[in-house]
Amino acid sequence: MLIQKVLVQNRKEQPAIHLPASIAWLFCLSLGGFSTAAADGIESWNINAFGHVELAAGESGLYQDDVSLGESALFVTGRLSSRWSVLTEISARPKKYREDTVKVERLRLRYDLTDNHWLSLGKMHTPVNHWNDTYHHGRMFFPSIDRPQTFAEFIPVHEIGVRASGENLGQKKVFYDIVIGSGQSAHDDAFKNGVKSFTFSAGFYPTNNLKWRFSYYRDQLIDHLNDPDHAPLVSSHSGHGAMHSGHGAMHADDSMHADSTMLLPREDLDYDLLSSSLTYEGERYEILTELSFFRSEGSGWSGGIYQNVRYKVTDDIRVYALLDLLDIDEEEQHYAPGHSRKYGVGLEYWLGASWSLKAEYCHVDIDRGGAETGGNVFKLQMSFGF
Repeated sequence: MLIQKVLVQNRKEQPAIHLPASIAWLFCLSLGGFSTAAADGIESWNINAFGHVELAAGESGLYQDDVSLGESALFVTGRLSSRWSVLTEISARPKKYREDTVKVERLRLRYDLTDNHWLSLGKMHTPVNHWNDTYHHGRMFFPSIDRPQTFAEFIPVHEIGVRASGENLGQKKVFYDIVIGSGQSAHDDAFKNGVKSFTFSAGFYPTNNLKWRFSYYRDQLIDHLNDPDHAPLVSSHSGHGAMHSGHGAMHADDSMHADSTMLLPREDLDYDLLSSSLTYEGERYEILTELSFFRSEGSGWSGGIYQNVRYKVTDDIRVYALLDLLDIDEEEQHYAPGHSRKYGVGLEYWLGASWSLKAEYCHVDIDRGGAETGGNVFKLQMSFGF
């Protein structure tokens, strides 16, 4: 089945179309590997495409458009030899919704040391929680329409760096990931400021259908006062929309960065993130719990929790309930303080193996940095993958 196939491929693991040199050389290396593998007759390639369309109704400040065209994603995995493999994920969205219409979300080269241990190099998803390490940009796999609210600002989604991984160790199937990275401030410039981030993630399976993960992430926010994500004051209408996609939901007031000559003195801040994930997959019930605790230097700890409980009515129909809470410390130095609450119910219907329809009704309450908005929102999402 397509879902199982792609999730297995995606177990381990935002530039414009003009790729930075650090990404471009890796892409060329992967193409070179393809040619060699083809000559040896050992290549194995899979190409999948994904997309979605959404309809929203309710309080206008909580979504971007009544009808919106979501991301389209091209997901490619390739076996270059018995030990080398490559993974590439490229997304596209119209200019109306984001500045870079085409982005390389991931470009990762992997070398298998043994059957259970491997090394990866390139741009990848950080393994800080179950969601980010399991789901890619194909919305048909998401357990709800939107990502958890912590993904808007606090979860480091992508990282360019080196990663050591292992899984299925011992009777409890222990797994681990260690990442040395460029940091979020480097964006797509590999190690622009040297080694700035460190990730340690590990977990195990207490039972065959229960999985637990814990992670620690540390980074340094370079020149944080002039960073677009710095948000001591927040407009009620962010340039990216408050709740429409789970990315860029609460950024700084645009006027703060409208004039590049009005730069503030440089100040770097250390950033810490602790995460824990618990997943359960039973015959009828599926449960996902994501806990996140984070702080920038000089601030108290803030936290977020995402809870999703799904019930399988038939092979094609699932109903679910979700709770998504976010509380930001009043002394937070980099992000807008306050809270955000979201809770609701949804229904998912599979139209065959490649089409999914989700309907979701949620209540949202946001009070961040002096800006307040809230209300009820109904969303309908049609997603596909082939």
